[in-house]
Amino acid sequence: MEISAEHRIPISTVYRRLQHLHDQKLIQISDTINDDGKKYFLYKSKIRSIEMQFDKELTVKIIYN
Repeated sequence: MEISAEHRIPISTVYRRLQHLHDQKLIQISDTINDDGKKYFLYKSKIRSIEMQFDKELTVKIIYN
């Protein structure tokens, strides 16, 4: 909801993009239920850093946690 509000994009778009990142193994999703019975999700990056180099081709190296 914070991402949706801050960037003024629909919540459905946020969920779709987060799911895509999860499918690509770039984030992990965990959930918890609070005392009121509401379910909350925590999205955490699995990436420590990204290195990019561009000569004649783009080379991308992803360093995972």
